[in-house]
Amino acid sequence: MGACPCQKCCESADRGSYFGDEPVVPIFGDDFEALSMPPVVPSRSVHDLSPSTPTSRASKTPKISPRISHVEVCSEDGASSRMEKQDPVVMEAEFDFYDPLSKRAQVMPLVAEVQHHRPGARQHFSNNPADFGHQLLAPPDFQPSEALTPKSRARNEVEVVTRWGVLSGKLIFSKVLTLTTMSSIFVVRAQQVRLEKNSRVWRRIEARARRAVSQAASLAARVVKERSDMYHGEWRCSEGGALSELFTSEYVDTLMILAKASAKLLALQPVLAEANVPCRIFGDIHGQLRDLLLFFAAFGFPGSTEDSADDEMSYVFNGDFVDRGAHSLEVIGILLALKVSMPDRVWLVRGNHEDRTMNARYGFLEECELRLGNNFGRKTYDLLQNAFDQLPLACVVGGKILCVHGGVGDGRWDLNDLRALRRPLGQQELGCAKLRWVNNILWSDPIEDDREERSQEESGPVFGVHESPRNTTAVLFGWDVTKTFCARNGLAMVVRSHQSKKNGHGFDLMHDETLVRVFSARDYEGHCNDGAVLLVRPGEGSLGCERPSFMSVRAQVLGSYAKAQGLVA
Repeated sequence: MGACPCQKCCESADRGSYFGDEPVVPIFGDDFEALSMPPVVPSRSVHDLSPSTPTSRASKTPKISPRISHVEVCSEDGASSRMEKQDPVVMEAEFDFYDPLSKRAQVMPLVAEVQHHRPGARQHFSNNPADFGHQLLAPPDFQPSEALTPKSRARNEVEVVTRWGVLSGKLIFSKVLTLTTMSSIFVVRAQQVRLEKNSRVWRRIEARARRAVSQAASLAARVVKERSDMYHGEWRCSEGGALSELFTSEYVDTLMILAKASAKLLALQPVLAEANVPCRIFGDIHGQLRDLLLFFAAFGFPGSTEDSADDEMSYVFNGDFVDRGAHSLEVIGILLALKVSMPDRVWLVRGNHEDRTMNARYGFLEECELRLGNNFGRKTYDLLQNAFDQLPLACVVGGKILCVHGGVGDGRWDLNDLRALRRPLGQQELGCAKLRWVNNILWSDPIEDDREERSQEESGPVFGVHESPRNTTAVLFGWDVTKTFCARNGLAMVVRSHQSKKNGHGFDLMHDETLVRVFSARDYEGHCNDGAVLLVRPGEGSLGCERPSFMSVRAQVLGSYAKAQGLVA
């Protein structure tokens, strides 16, 4: 892999940490109290919570059954019958809620505010091609075309075309890899062999990363016990500051080492990452260190005793790690330390703020120079940007859930197109016309199915592809784009981040339950929003399977401080 950026300081700092080639500082030893403590809300328990009952610490494998959809099948003579179809991914009807102010947890039902449905969108149809035409000609709520308004007629036409598109996509979907994809996989494997030849240097870097992760776990255990909650911008770690507490007094060297090491590691791994289940998916963090630590303490620290008790939990951080928040350096430092410590369990997906232009405009560059000095700050910033340019653009969880920061754009690409991309992807590459679809993976937004009913100001079609108010290259995409894209790529759901909703719960379900938005930074930019993560776990009977037959998605929410104070945006 080559020497680390500060070879001398790395060797001197770690010389006392080894007996021979082996590190003596375990990342998750039983003697480390913070990582031996179970999370406030156990991820593998059957929750027995209520608004007036403290969280249960029972540890049982959750019994989650697949959701059976009843579909109408029309025969030649017009008679209809019902058949069952198992959904590969289901959204659980409840979510975990933890309030840092009251220190209480409860299970809550999915509220209407997070569910976005079009009128008539919950109708289910057979996937049998022989029956499909009958369903399209005579759906359950069929009305003569002359009785429909022009808008309703257009909606019906889109429904028909999309159903045909989904059916066609499922019929032509194939997992056969292209020659370009096979070539890229071969190159990655060859590079991993070269990395092993320099394992001694890598283990020294890994030991430094493990110490930083252990310190983060200790800090998380303290944060969750703080007497009162607060806005992130008002929080101060300690007199010495969070950087020195997490990365010792040599935090500049540590950040540089982690940045360069992670850039090399990310370059070895595919641009389309693959995570096993169980898995926890984080949305935007934006430098809000305290929120990140509260999530770890409330729902599980990566690699902790509870985390490793059954199947090891994977973690996907879905972009926008820095900018705007007060502790961007600490956040990106912890995430890179987690990546180096657990390279096949922690996945960092690129967001639109892992970009030089955005970082210069929204605070990360300024934070680097202010807190690290002009010289070291700029050097650390450049090394981190090199790592950002190597980040994967997406992650497939359990073979069925695609995590991207923004969205699918116009949907006219597939996963093999993504696998064939070559990194690093800097500003010049992302700005070229040929890679506009890549830019939209970072920038595009979905159209909520019921936006006309919820907001009179946001009128217009909820299907198709439209210009975005964000910039000239980004687009808005409707439910038909998501469903067709999933069908063509063998997916069941898309998880995206990128948007904070005023007074929101940190997550939303839309596009006929094929798209979920998750946002993890609480009270972001004065929005009075909760933060959330998504827990993806295998259903009953498929625990331990790399590709379970079905999975469930459960939201885990960290309550807004502003809401707890009775404030609304």
